[in-house]
Amino acid sequence: MLSTRPWQRYRILVLEDNKFQRALLVTMLRSLGCEDILEATDGGQALSLIAADGVDVVVCDLQADEHASIDGVEFIRLVGRHQVGSLILVSALGSDLFSAVEMLANGHRISLAGCLPKPIRREHLVQVLERCMPRVTEPARHEHAERMSWSVQDLKSAIMKEQFVPYFQPKASLADGQVRGAEVLARWNHPEAGVLGPYHFIPVMEREGLIDLLTESLLHQALQASRTLAENGTPIKLAINASPLTLQDVGVPNRWRAIAMEHGVPPERIIIEVTETAVAENFIGLLETVTRLRMHGFGVALDDFGTCFSSLQQLSEFPITEVKIDRSFVMRAPATPRGHMIFESILALSHRLGLDTVAEGIETREQLDFVTSAGCTTAQGFLIAKPSSFATLRTLLADIPAPQATQAV
Repeated sequence: MLSTRPWQRYRILVLEDNKFQRALLVTMLRSLGCEDILEATDGGQALSLIAADGVDVVVCDLQADEHASIDGVEFIRLVGRHQVGSLILVSALGSDLFSAVEMLANGHRISLAGCLPKPIRREHLVQVLERCMPRVTEPARHEHAERMSWSVQDLKSAIMKEQFVPYFQPKASLADGQVRGAEVLARWNHPEAGVLGPYHFIPVMEREGLIDLLTESLLHQALQASRTLAENGTPIKLAINASPLTLQDVGVPNRWRAIAMEHGVPPERIIIEVTETAVAENFIGLLETVTRLRMHGFGVALDDFGTCFSSLQQLSEFPITEVKIDRSFVMRAPATPRGHMIFESILALSHRLGLDTVAEGIETREQLDFVTSAGCTTAQGFLIAKPSSFATLRTLLADIPAPQATQAV
């Protein structure tokens, strides 16, 4: 008997033009405890169902009947415009074509959970379902937040009152399971709406030119937290996200070094995270600022690694100290032998370059075991710990070691 799993509650769409194969897949899914299942015989019908009802997981036959208006490859391009959590591909094609389709899915920002060769085996389907994530609908928001829009003065006032506070998501060493660092994430303690996530305010702040004020407010608070942890005998590195708009200011390195000195925290204890996409779009524009940050002692992490096509160039030329491998890449890598080999190659290259490696979005034991056996040095995700207040972080550091991965044989 299969224990209750999160994916059993997902809405799953089976796209298969062959009646027998479709019935077989639906029967197999129901036998695994999945109840909310939709069926489609062609891509057009599937897209209509997705647009009307929303779908968490799509199980799609890559090869369509010659009379079909949309084949599996075109469906991948079109489904990227909709909110779908994960995609599972089914085909009798070779693994090399699966890898090409995987790249297409990645290019269209689709989370490919895995590829199932025909004939489909029950155990393989379970393994891929374990890697699936539900669709991200509009994040759960408080009633007040739904009705309110923030003026520039509202946001400035909230910054001055320190209503924007850092939450901390721990990062665990895969060598010993201990928490060695944490990422600083912005939250708004709104007096009426409660605690709000960054999707409520970051886009507005970037648009209105307030992102620098927010970043430096969080930096002050993070540095104070870092000092407190060090004084309590639990010094860890804290990582803070920097907007590419902020990093275009060449005065940032000197200013942030001065802030670190003001709090008595060595810059070596702080990591500045910049997304891979931002670097790809403005390599030269960010290079001066990031280089000077490194010269001042700050660590620099390349965030969301694996979501761009210029990744290897950035590894070799950008002055980083850490690579954070994007959660979508972590999910896809175990799906095919080629994906596994590429993941291990990235880790091997990073290690030879002297870079720390962090696997993001670790939510299952399978993912933890995979990144550990592949040679990753650090893990971050809900399986380790969810983002929380500073008080909770202190408790975690004292009492809750991160979960250990199964030893690779």
